[in-house]
Amino acid sequence: PVTEFLSNEGNVKLLKQDKAQNLAFLHREFGIGAVEVEALYAYAKWNFECGNYGAAAEYLYHYRSLSTNPERAAGALWGRAAANILLQDFDAAVDDLAKLKEVLDVDTFAPVAAQLAAKAWLMHASLFAFFNHENGMNALIDLFTQDRYAAAMQLAAPHLLRYLAAAVVVNRRRRAALKDLVRLIAQERYEYSDPVTEFLRLLFVEADFEGARAALAAAADVMDADFFLVGTREAFVEAGRQFLFEAYCRCHRQVSLATLSEQLGM
Repeated sequence: PVTEFLSNEGNVKLLKQDKAQNLAFLHREFGIGAVEVEALYAYAKWNFECGNYGAAAEYLYHYRSLSTNPERAAGALWGRAAANILLQDFDAAVDDLAKLKEVLDVDTFAPVAAQLAAKAWLMHASLFAFFNHENGMNALIDLFTQDRYAAAMQLAAPHLLRYLAAAVVVNRRRRAALKDLVRLIAQERYEYSDPVTEFLRLLFVEADFEGARAALAAAADVMDADFFLVGTREAFVEAGRQFLFEAYCRCHRQVSLATLSEQLGM
């Protein structure tokens, strides 16, 4: 009954913002109660598992407008975000992830371990959307540098530092985030490091230009094999060379062009 109701666009327009009012209206006019609404959740999940992501996203959207169960509504939001990512509708996925963040930010009574895990899951899921969205780099930096999410990254998923580092390096408008990022990379070095993070540490903490140059070359190879970063490889290498050039010139009163070209690999 509930899918039949939702298939009629005129019926859907009758629904209001008030969920309790909607449920009372559906029960009175169409014989649809809480059991049928919960069946919609199960049906959406079944569609998702069958690969019918468009149907799953649509049913989960309607489920959230009807359900008064906050846990199930949050689960529907996770499912809708996943469905939109798989549909490659990244605008919708970014919106879903923003709503998920709002839900997680107000859920302060959950056990600390559960809060950390949920934030780590959100950051992982966001990679699919942010690296395919026109403003994704800014959104990634905004999310990953917030105190609670930075703490979750340090405690549960330090490997995500690679993606934050790449986003900051290629985004020239967010150079202000570089200082805190370098401090975080140096602090977490014994938990996690790779050529992308090591490039920044060697350059800005150690002032090791030879080591930074080698790390930049290694980072390019790492990014070639990284599902999310392969599309930003050229921009990262170009920006990395600019970082090297600026730092090298700050430390020397005279610069040999031959030495500089060797440092930059050009």
